[in-house]
Amino acid sequence: MKTNQILAGLLLALPSALNAQVVIDIDASQRGPLVSPTHYGIFYEDINHAADGGLYAELIRNRSFEDDTTPCNWHAVGDAQIALVQNDLLNDVQHNALNVVLSRSGDGVRNEGFWGINAVKGATYKLSFWAKSDTKYKGTVTARLQSVEGQNLGQSEIKLSLSKDWKKYTATIVATADDPKAEFTLTADKPGQFQLDVVSLFPPTFKNRENGMRPDLAQMLADMNPTFMRFPGGCFVEGQENPDNAFRWKRTIGPIEQREGHKNVNWGYRTSDGIGYHEYLQLAEDLGAKPLFVVNVGIWHGGCTPYDQIGDWIDECLDALEYANGDVTTKYGKMRAENGHPEPFNLEFIEIGNENYNFHMDDNSDQSDHYPERYIQFYNAIKEKYPNVKCIGNVESWATDYPSWRNDYPVEIVDEHYYRNPKWFADRFNKYDDYDRSKHKVYVGEYAVTSNFGDIGNLNAALGEAVYMMGMENNSDVVVMNSYAPIFVNENDARWRPDMIRFNSSKVMGTPSYYVQQLFANNIGKQVVKTDWTYDLTKPQPTEEEKDPSVHVGYATWGTQSAFRNPQLIIDGKIIDLSDFDNWKKVNGNWDVSATEIVQTGNQQPAMIVCPAKIDAEKYTFKVQAKKLSGTEGFMAMFGYKNPDNYSWYNVGGWGNAQNNVEQSIDGNRVPLCRGNRFSVKADRWYDLQVDVEGDSVYCYIDGKLDLSCKTQKGSAYEGVYASTTIDDDAKIMYVKVVNVGDGYADGVVRLSNCAVDSGKDDALQLIQLSSAKGSDENTIADPRNVYPAAGSIKQGKDNEVLFNVPAYSANILKIRIK
Repeated sequence: MKTNQILAGLLLALPSALNAQVVIDIDASQRGPLVSPTHYGIFYEDINHAADGGLYAELIRNRSFEDDTTPCNWHAVGDAQIALVQNDLLNDVQHNALNVVLSRSGDGVRNEGFWGINAVKGATYKLSFWAKSDTKYKGTVTARLQSVEGQNLGQSEIKLSLSKDWKKYTATIVATADDPKAEFTLTADKPGQFQLDVVSLFPPTFKNRENGMRPDLAQMLADMNPTFMRFPGGCFVEGQENPDNAFRWKRTIGPIEQREGHKNVNWGYRTSDGIGYHEYLQLAEDLGAKPLFVVNVGIWHGGCTPYDQIGDWIDECLDALEYANGDVTTKYGKMRAENGHPEPFNLEFIEIGNENYNFHMDDNSDQSDHYPERYIQFYNAIKEKYPNVKCIGNVESWATDYPSWRNDYPVEIVDEHYYRNPKWFADRFNKYDDYDRSKHKVYVGEYAVTSNFGDIGNLNAALGEAVYMMGMENNSDVVVMNSYAPIFVNENDARWRPDMIRFNSSKVMGTPSYYVQQLFANNIGKQVVKTDWTYDLTKPQPTEEEKDPSVHVGYATWGTQSAFRNPQLIIDGKIIDLSDFDNWKKVNGNWDVSATEIVQTGNQQPAMIVCPAKIDAEKYTFKVQAKKLSGTEGFMAMFGYKNPDNYSWYNVGGWGNAQNNVEQSIDGNRVPLCRGNRFSVKADRWYDLQVDVEGDSVYCYIDGKLDLSCKTQKGSAYEGVYASTTIDDDAKIMYVKVVNVGDGYADGVVRLSNCAVDSGKDDALQLIQLSSAKGSDENTIADPRNVYPAAGSIKQGKDNEVLFNVPAYSANILKIRIK
């Protein structure tokens, strides 16, 4: 009886704690490090048409006729004849102009923009162009926005009186209707001939800046509340082929007709440099972010300036600092003022090189030629003239989880880059706990889930990143800066996936990763508070598919064309006939099926085809012959397949045709099961593959020799709850972040000590949640809010307890006003 009374007393004393399955204890007096004032920022690079056709608001594609040897994206209207000419040009940096010969009234030219021009009813568009005529053309041209079908969407008439000298014309067009696929035309009222150059059309811009940014895309950046902006790259800084493909800032300032532009060889298209050095600095200022400029150390992809001859590159860096920070009495400070900004931009951070300190300092095979010797020359020159500018150094950018500064030169901050899978990030919650506080600081300048992210970026990816970000917050005395990469992708020309902001001519959306970045940066205190937690989640009931123990075998490829033949499935010594290829299930990819072979002809990543035969046995053998035809990798023999998110495969010639490994995907999260073996697949050669499965043990053979052995995992490979807390003592707000990466769910309770909820405030308790039914859920342009932040249910419990719910696959931010 006494025992029961004691137990009853405990039940009455701790009702919410016993009902809750996620219990978080926060003692406001137990403090950790101060949060860096530059903790969350952004990294901008011109990739995936992030600039022209993206953030840069210019609507005319190939405005200076420099993109190709033909006038691409320009078309003749009526009987007009158009051609590029190279004589008597506008200036020394323009290499082509467009000669237009008009046969009759109504002839002219048409530009399609960047996959359409977004006409918005009532909006005013600013037009400018340069023109000349060898025949002294006089007439009226009509500048018009029109639909693809030719419907007039707004126009302006301009009277031309041309000579052999170039003359600039300006006009405005007010759109009369909405059309995201509009085109621009310039037509004349009489026959004749003239030449055009630098034809530009701007919509309203972010903060109404001249030569400015597309408002909806810039606002997505502003909504992230970045404290710094790293620019202009990335590989964009280095360029490729020769130093002219690098970002040379002096060529990117001034009027647009004085900007030559350059080939963005790294990402496969030409850039106008309309977003130039000045615009980057102005954008950073408009976002309230400190600028962080990445400078070239005389290295480009495929070559370099000798490390003892980099004086010009150092001077270019110092001149950039003078442009940003110098008084108007200096050469470049005066130039900045002439370009519309007399006050300094206060550039505080310089990164010396981009991914230039890897492994091969002697042969530059990985863009690392004598990086320490290059770095110290820049460092000394910068510190001598600008001692307060912080210098950021490079470390290894790939192939290690432990990048390091491997020389004795002084460095304030090093830039670490990580592109991994969701589980890798979640497993590194404590990565920075044991970093040496007496050494340099860390800037995680590029990080993102780049495998197992779904199609364009799913919730699983965002949650893995969120856990990693919480770990960085907890160690903000070491990780003083961080930024996701990359930001933008025009969905019409994706060169990299995933990217956190996706757009077309008229629409924009954020991936779940974008919303994690936005939420975390807008909900952070000034000091870390020690946080303890326990969890015990309720797991959902298994589906009928999950109850079914049967699995399948099949084939897969990754960006590669391969052929497969002679499959065999052996169960209990019996060979199962798999030759009815017509019944094999094509999961994704372009599969051609014949009587003897199954061939993948596409470049999907991955492409899968599955045998219909069910396997209920614990022990079986799968054999197949495979041959690479073309592409970047090899081929896979799949086993244990249940659905596109749950399977295993023997990956032969993976990772750029460099190694073999066994990988398992659980709920869309694919991880290697063992240490891979170096191997390269030769094209047009048949390989004999064999996979023996014995329960959770797997043995993989190639050409009759054992290659790999490992054990598969059961249950979710990606689960757990993580919590962290920061506090703003001035605002008296506590921010509690709780991330649940798996399919379990629970009630939650926060138990506070040495502080109390200020229940007298109307907004004393707030809960923001990013969650969805499945971790594989994504957003799209058509459904941009499938995974989107929403207010959650939160209330005060007994004493200093706060009650809330913890959904599966969720990032939760509790904002608690305290006293």
